[in-house]
Amino acid sequence: MADKDSDTPSDPLPPKPLPELPYSLWKHKKNIAIVWSLLALDTAILPLVLFYPLWYPANVLRPALIFAVTTSVFGIISGVEWAYRTWQLWKHEHVRPLGGQRKYFDFFHLSYTTGYMLSLVELIIGAAPHQPIVRLCAMPVPTFVLFFGFELTILAVLNACGVSAPFRISSVAKGQRIRPGVYTIIEDVISVDTGTSRHYREAINARYEASPRFQRMLQVVSWFWAVPALMVGGAVTAVVWVQRVPQTIAYGIGKDCIGA
Repeated sequence: MADKDSDTPSDPLPPKPLPELPYSLWKHKKNIAIVWSLLALDTAILPLVLFYPLWYPANVLRPALIFAVTTSVFGIISGVEWAYRTWQLWKHEHVRPLGGQRKYFDFFHLSYTTGYMLSLVELIIGAAPHQPIVRLCAMPVPTFVLFFGFELTILAVLNACGVSAPFRISSVAKGQRIRPGVYTIIEDVISVDTGTSRHYREAINARYEASPRFQRMLQVVSWFWAVPALMVGGAVTAVVWVQRVPQTIAYGIGKDCIGA
């Protein structure tokens, strides 16, 4: 008589646990709130607090002098953060992308630098004339939002099409399939700015490769960030340049783009 146990299917093996990510947003919510508060203060609140009290007392200060004051405070905190990231990536190998060399920094840093420089050029050109171009001075934040919206959109499309990276994108080497832009932002920001270093880059890479659900989630989140960024940045840009909107109101709308 055949053994009854031989016909009984074996118990399914428990699912293999996914690689853990060594960082919890909830545990660092206070630090995150501080960073975002400083960012809002730097790009929106402080310029507006200085601009309107100086502008509306007519004939007290020349417009050029007003913008000399307001532009002098724009981007101070962002600039300090940029300098800190530059130093970290240049000096410390353990925070660099997997397989990356010193000269490559990381993709977020290069993107951040490009967006920051575009915004700074607009601000300088707008504030330089004797009669400043107020609407152009309102554009640095919308430009920054649009830049990242376009970048996230392009990376999302390339990822969906299975395109290989033509050059290194942080830890994604040339020739590997491009990953969603949100993946790169998360990897770079948490690895460098929170001090989790290369350990986090290895962990998120392992999670991404092991979990199709994690891959789909990052694809969805990339679109969730990209489309609103394009919509908000585009809408704010249109309002800023509509001539029926007073230039002083347009300036406030442009600076408050980060709040939207």
